[in-house]
Amino acid sequence: MSMDAPEVIVESKSKRYKTLLGSVLGYAAEGFDMLLLSFVMVYILSDFSLSPVEGGNLVLATTIGMLVGSYLFGFLADVFGRIRVMAITILLFAIATALIYFTTNYWQLLVLRFLVGMGVGGEFGIGMAIVTETWSKEMRAKATSVVALGWQLGVLAAAVLPALVVPHYGWRAVFLFGLIPALLAVYVRKSLTEPKLWEQKNQMKKALQQKAEQGSLTAEEARQLASMKKFPLKKLFENRRITVTTIGLISMSFIQNFGYYGIFTWMPTILAEKYGYTLAKASGWMFISTIGMLLGIASFGILADRIGRRKTFTLYYIGGTIACLIYFFLLKDETFLLWGSAMLGFFANGMMGGFGAILAENYPAEARSTAENFIFGTGRGLAGFGPVIIGLLATQGGLFGAMSLIFLIYPIGLLIMLLCIPETKGKVLN
Repeated sequence: MSMDAPEVIVESKSKRYKTLLGSVLGYAAEGFDMLLLSFVMVYILSDFSLSPVEGGNLVLATTIGMLVGSYLFGFLADVFGRIRVMAITILLFAIATALIYFTTNYWQLLVLRFLVGMGVGGEFGIGMAIVTETWSKEMRAKATSVVALGWQLGVLAAAVLPALVVPHYGWRAVFLFGLIPALLAVYVRKSLTEPKLWEQKNQMKKALQQKAEQGSLTAEEARQLASMKKFPLKKLFENRRITVTTIGLISMSFIQNFGYYGIFTWMPTILAEKYGYTLAKASGWMFISTIGMLLGIASFGILADRIGRRKTFTLYYIGGTIACLIYFFLLKDETFLLWGSAMLGFFANGMMGGFGAILAENYPAEARSTAENFIFGTGRGLAGFGPVIIGLLATQGGLFGAMSLIFLIYPIGLLIMLLCIPETKGKVLN
């Protein structure tokens, strides 16, 4: 029963791949339902006679919902199990998205987007926890990077669907497609089972509680039970070393998301205003940069399992700094700007491939979903203000100048990672 000598638990190949598929599709559904709003926002503003500020509030409501959902559902998954709570989060954002079809006023939109955000915020960390607890330590980063690819696939689907649906059926019909992930929730609930690691910890906790009721606990068992019964969030700040790691990981997730949101919110505008890009060319830029992101995420997982988490993050932080410097200060030719976006996407969002593994490896099973969701959700939520910050800086010195400052965040991320985050490659989860 010792918690200090974790047992290597081997899941079946079938369960590993079923779990991976469910988590990938879950994260793709997140990206799909989350980004649908962006691609039809212009129609919503027109039909509801909303101001740009009110449109921005729809995004803000989603962001706040993500924060609430990441905190709430991560905790619930650690207490009641990954699978059932993951299914609930998928159902929540799927049904809330579909209900937008029936909205008649602005306040209904706000409430539904908040609920979408809650479901989206909750699903990420639970899916990552399930995968990390199911796959071996030799394949852990590769598996979580595959999950991270799901988001980009969902975004691509959200970008394509409105162009096909809106001209024939109107913008509302787009949101009915958001109900498709509800089928995924059924698959998750019926086909997937809890990771053996979580079940083992849960059974151990119950056994210790029974012994406590009988008054037969040893001193060591009493210590273990007290530790396992702690509110999961306390595990993230249990001592000085863990607290430093938690703060470091929050900072790293903020930096990764700040760069992603900042670059890919404003770059189409810069390309249109500064370089005269048409909508078609801006779409080409987005497509090429997304391909770069997919390659970057996949490569991160391969490298992290081969050379370690810290070395891989170091390569990407340095690469992100160089990519921004080249892109914002050296590239002037229109063709190079277009194809250079692949390099920018590779490093700006490639680090997403490593967070699932590194977050899981620093915390125990009884707090793993909480850690995944609280840390990444906090970083992602705070980074949601990145486009606003860049917009404010742009009022002082121009949008291009404000964007070019993004390269400064990656050396900061590198320093934080080197000072705060231990190497966890090959760690056996407990």
